[in-house]
Amino acid sequence: MTLTAGAMWVSARPIRRALARDDYLDTLDPGRRPAEPPARLRRSGRVVVSREGGLPVYRYEPAARTPGLELMYLPGGGLVNPLVAEHWWIIERLARATGAAITVVCYPLAPDHGADDTLAVIDAQYERLAARAGTSRLWVAGDSAGGALAVGLALRASRRPDALVLFSPWLDLALENPAIARRVRCDPSLRVPGLRAGAAAWAGERGLGDPALDPARVDPTGLPPTLLFQGGRDIFFDDAVAFARRADAAGAPVRLITAPAGFHVYVGAFWTPESRSAFAEVGALARATQPAMT
Repeated sequence: MTLTAGAMWVSARPIRRALARDDYLDTLDPGRRPAEPPARLRRSGRVVVSREGGLPVYRYEPAARTPGLELMYLPGGGLVNPLVAEHWWIIERLARATGAAITVVCYPLAPDHGADDTLAVIDAQYERLAARAGTSRLWVAGDSAGGALAVGLALRASRRPDALVLFSPWLDLALENPAIARRVRCDPSLRVPGLRAGAAAWAGERGLGDPALDPARVDPTGLPPTLLFQGGRDIFFDDAVAFARRADAAGAPVRLITAPAGFHVYVGAFWTPESRSAFAEVGALARATQPAMT
């Protein structure tokens, strides 16, 4: 992981520099769009693409599938950028680890859309999965901003997810933790100005203090069993620790798993021992919560 983290300082330089700008939103490509599923997924399972409101919804059913297990995946992107090719690495390994059929929801993004539009799309897709014939277990997973959206969904859904999987989640949209000033020196990709600009544009008039939008301000009491993976070279690290402590105090079953050398969404570096260990933990949870055969 240390070597990969070092390489990130080179490969992530463009996004690091862009996020350091106060006018970050002006740098966004107006033609940005979600990355298509790679061809290898069609060789290892079934891929179905539908559209809701002009946005794609991808469903991947692996050949080695666990009956009844559905997983909704919410990709990160700072609330302003869509699914990227690297997300498919994560989705593919989630499917291998769990055997779940995975529905990837591409939701409306700021600055063209606000929080209300995003949540409406996510909620509608979740309700469809919950009502899908044969669904016996329903999980939600997400990375970065998608992790924040997953937490909010879990706490407001009429049918609570059976589990949450959070990869380097953005758990304080306002980025108010003073530890960020120290942590940023070892983070090869994230910077506060651009992230904060994206969050503010997304929240709009509701503001970043709205507890329905920001996990740092929610009561975690109702969370389902949750795996929270966080790297030490990520400005979100200290917020993850704080969130896990609040959850523990509230009696919520949140387990924080850290990788000291891990960068933002380090699980995407699937060739590293830390990533392999993370997906092994996810697979273990899937097996541990599998209904008994009758």
